[in-house]
Amino acid sequence: MAKHLDIHTVEAFVKVAELNSFTLAAESLCVTQSGVTIKIQRLEKNIGYPLFHRTPRKIYLSPEGEAFLPKAKSLLAAHMLAIAPVSDDNGIRDFIIGISDHVFDIQLLQIINSMHSKHPNIKIKIEVDSSTKILQMMERKKMDVAIITQDGDKKGGDKIRKDNYKWYASNTYKKNENGISLITLRGSCRLRKVVTELLTEKKINWYDGFQGGGLGTIISAAKAGAGVVPLPEHCLSYLDKSELIDVSKTYELPEIPSADVVIHSNCLDLQLRQLLKELISSITYFSSKNQVMTPTYCY
Repeated sequence: MAKHLDIHTVEAFVKVAELNSFTLAAESLCVTQSGVTIKIQRLEKNIGYPLFHRTPRKIYLSPEGEAFLPKAKSLLAAHMLAIAPVSDDNGIRDFIIGISDHVFDIQLLQIINSMHSKHPNIKIKIEVDSSTKILQMMERKKMDVAIITQDGDKKGGDKIRKDNYKWYASNTYKKNENGISLITLRGSCRLRKVVTELLTEKKINWYDGFQGGGLGTIISAAKAGAGVVPLPEHCLSYLDKSELIDVSKTYELPEIPSADVVIHSNCLDLQLRQLLKELISSITYFSSKNQVMTPTYCY
């Protein structure tokens, strides 16, 4: 009976072999570690031999795994070539980039837009949403790239910059007897989870003064005096900073830990990998130089 390989199990095998880690492979593929383990076990059962040797401290390819690796890479390349015609009649391909709310800013948008002229046969599409939803779409292979804030206990992805956070409010805002009026995005927002846990841990009274919408909405709410909004420093334009001030010391608010911004990728073919490489290089260059581009809103 002929054997048929599940391409997703082969992809998981190649990623584990490249990263030498089930954990990092899971992060890169935007799936759980147990999901990667199941895929590898399914593949090993299908082909009839072990691909890895495992010890408590490390994993390494078995002789059979070493022999299978180049075949697996060839299979993935052929698979990507076969499905590559995700293009219109003019040969234009889609390149979908997902960006989490608090990561998106004008500098990032300008970097992405600058790539259009270099790759006229690529149609770059950007979707902005919560980190959770972006990762879910990555797992379903609905996106090519995810640019998100990395949770402290998670690894994987290519680091492109570090974001620092502050508590901002309007001069017109005054704390009342109920505590801090907190302004955040939706309930699934990673930053909301971080700051509410910090406030609770420090026993600082707070309540949801405004929740939901996009960055523009919550910044406008803060300007109107609706409460205090935690934000990455890069999200405020010069105009915003003339209307909002850092109130961390005023209200004795806890320091918000900085967070790494990382890129996860589903890109397997050479053209999209090159595009991804250029994107990472441009973002890390501007981040390291700390260059300030045209002042404007990040939403």
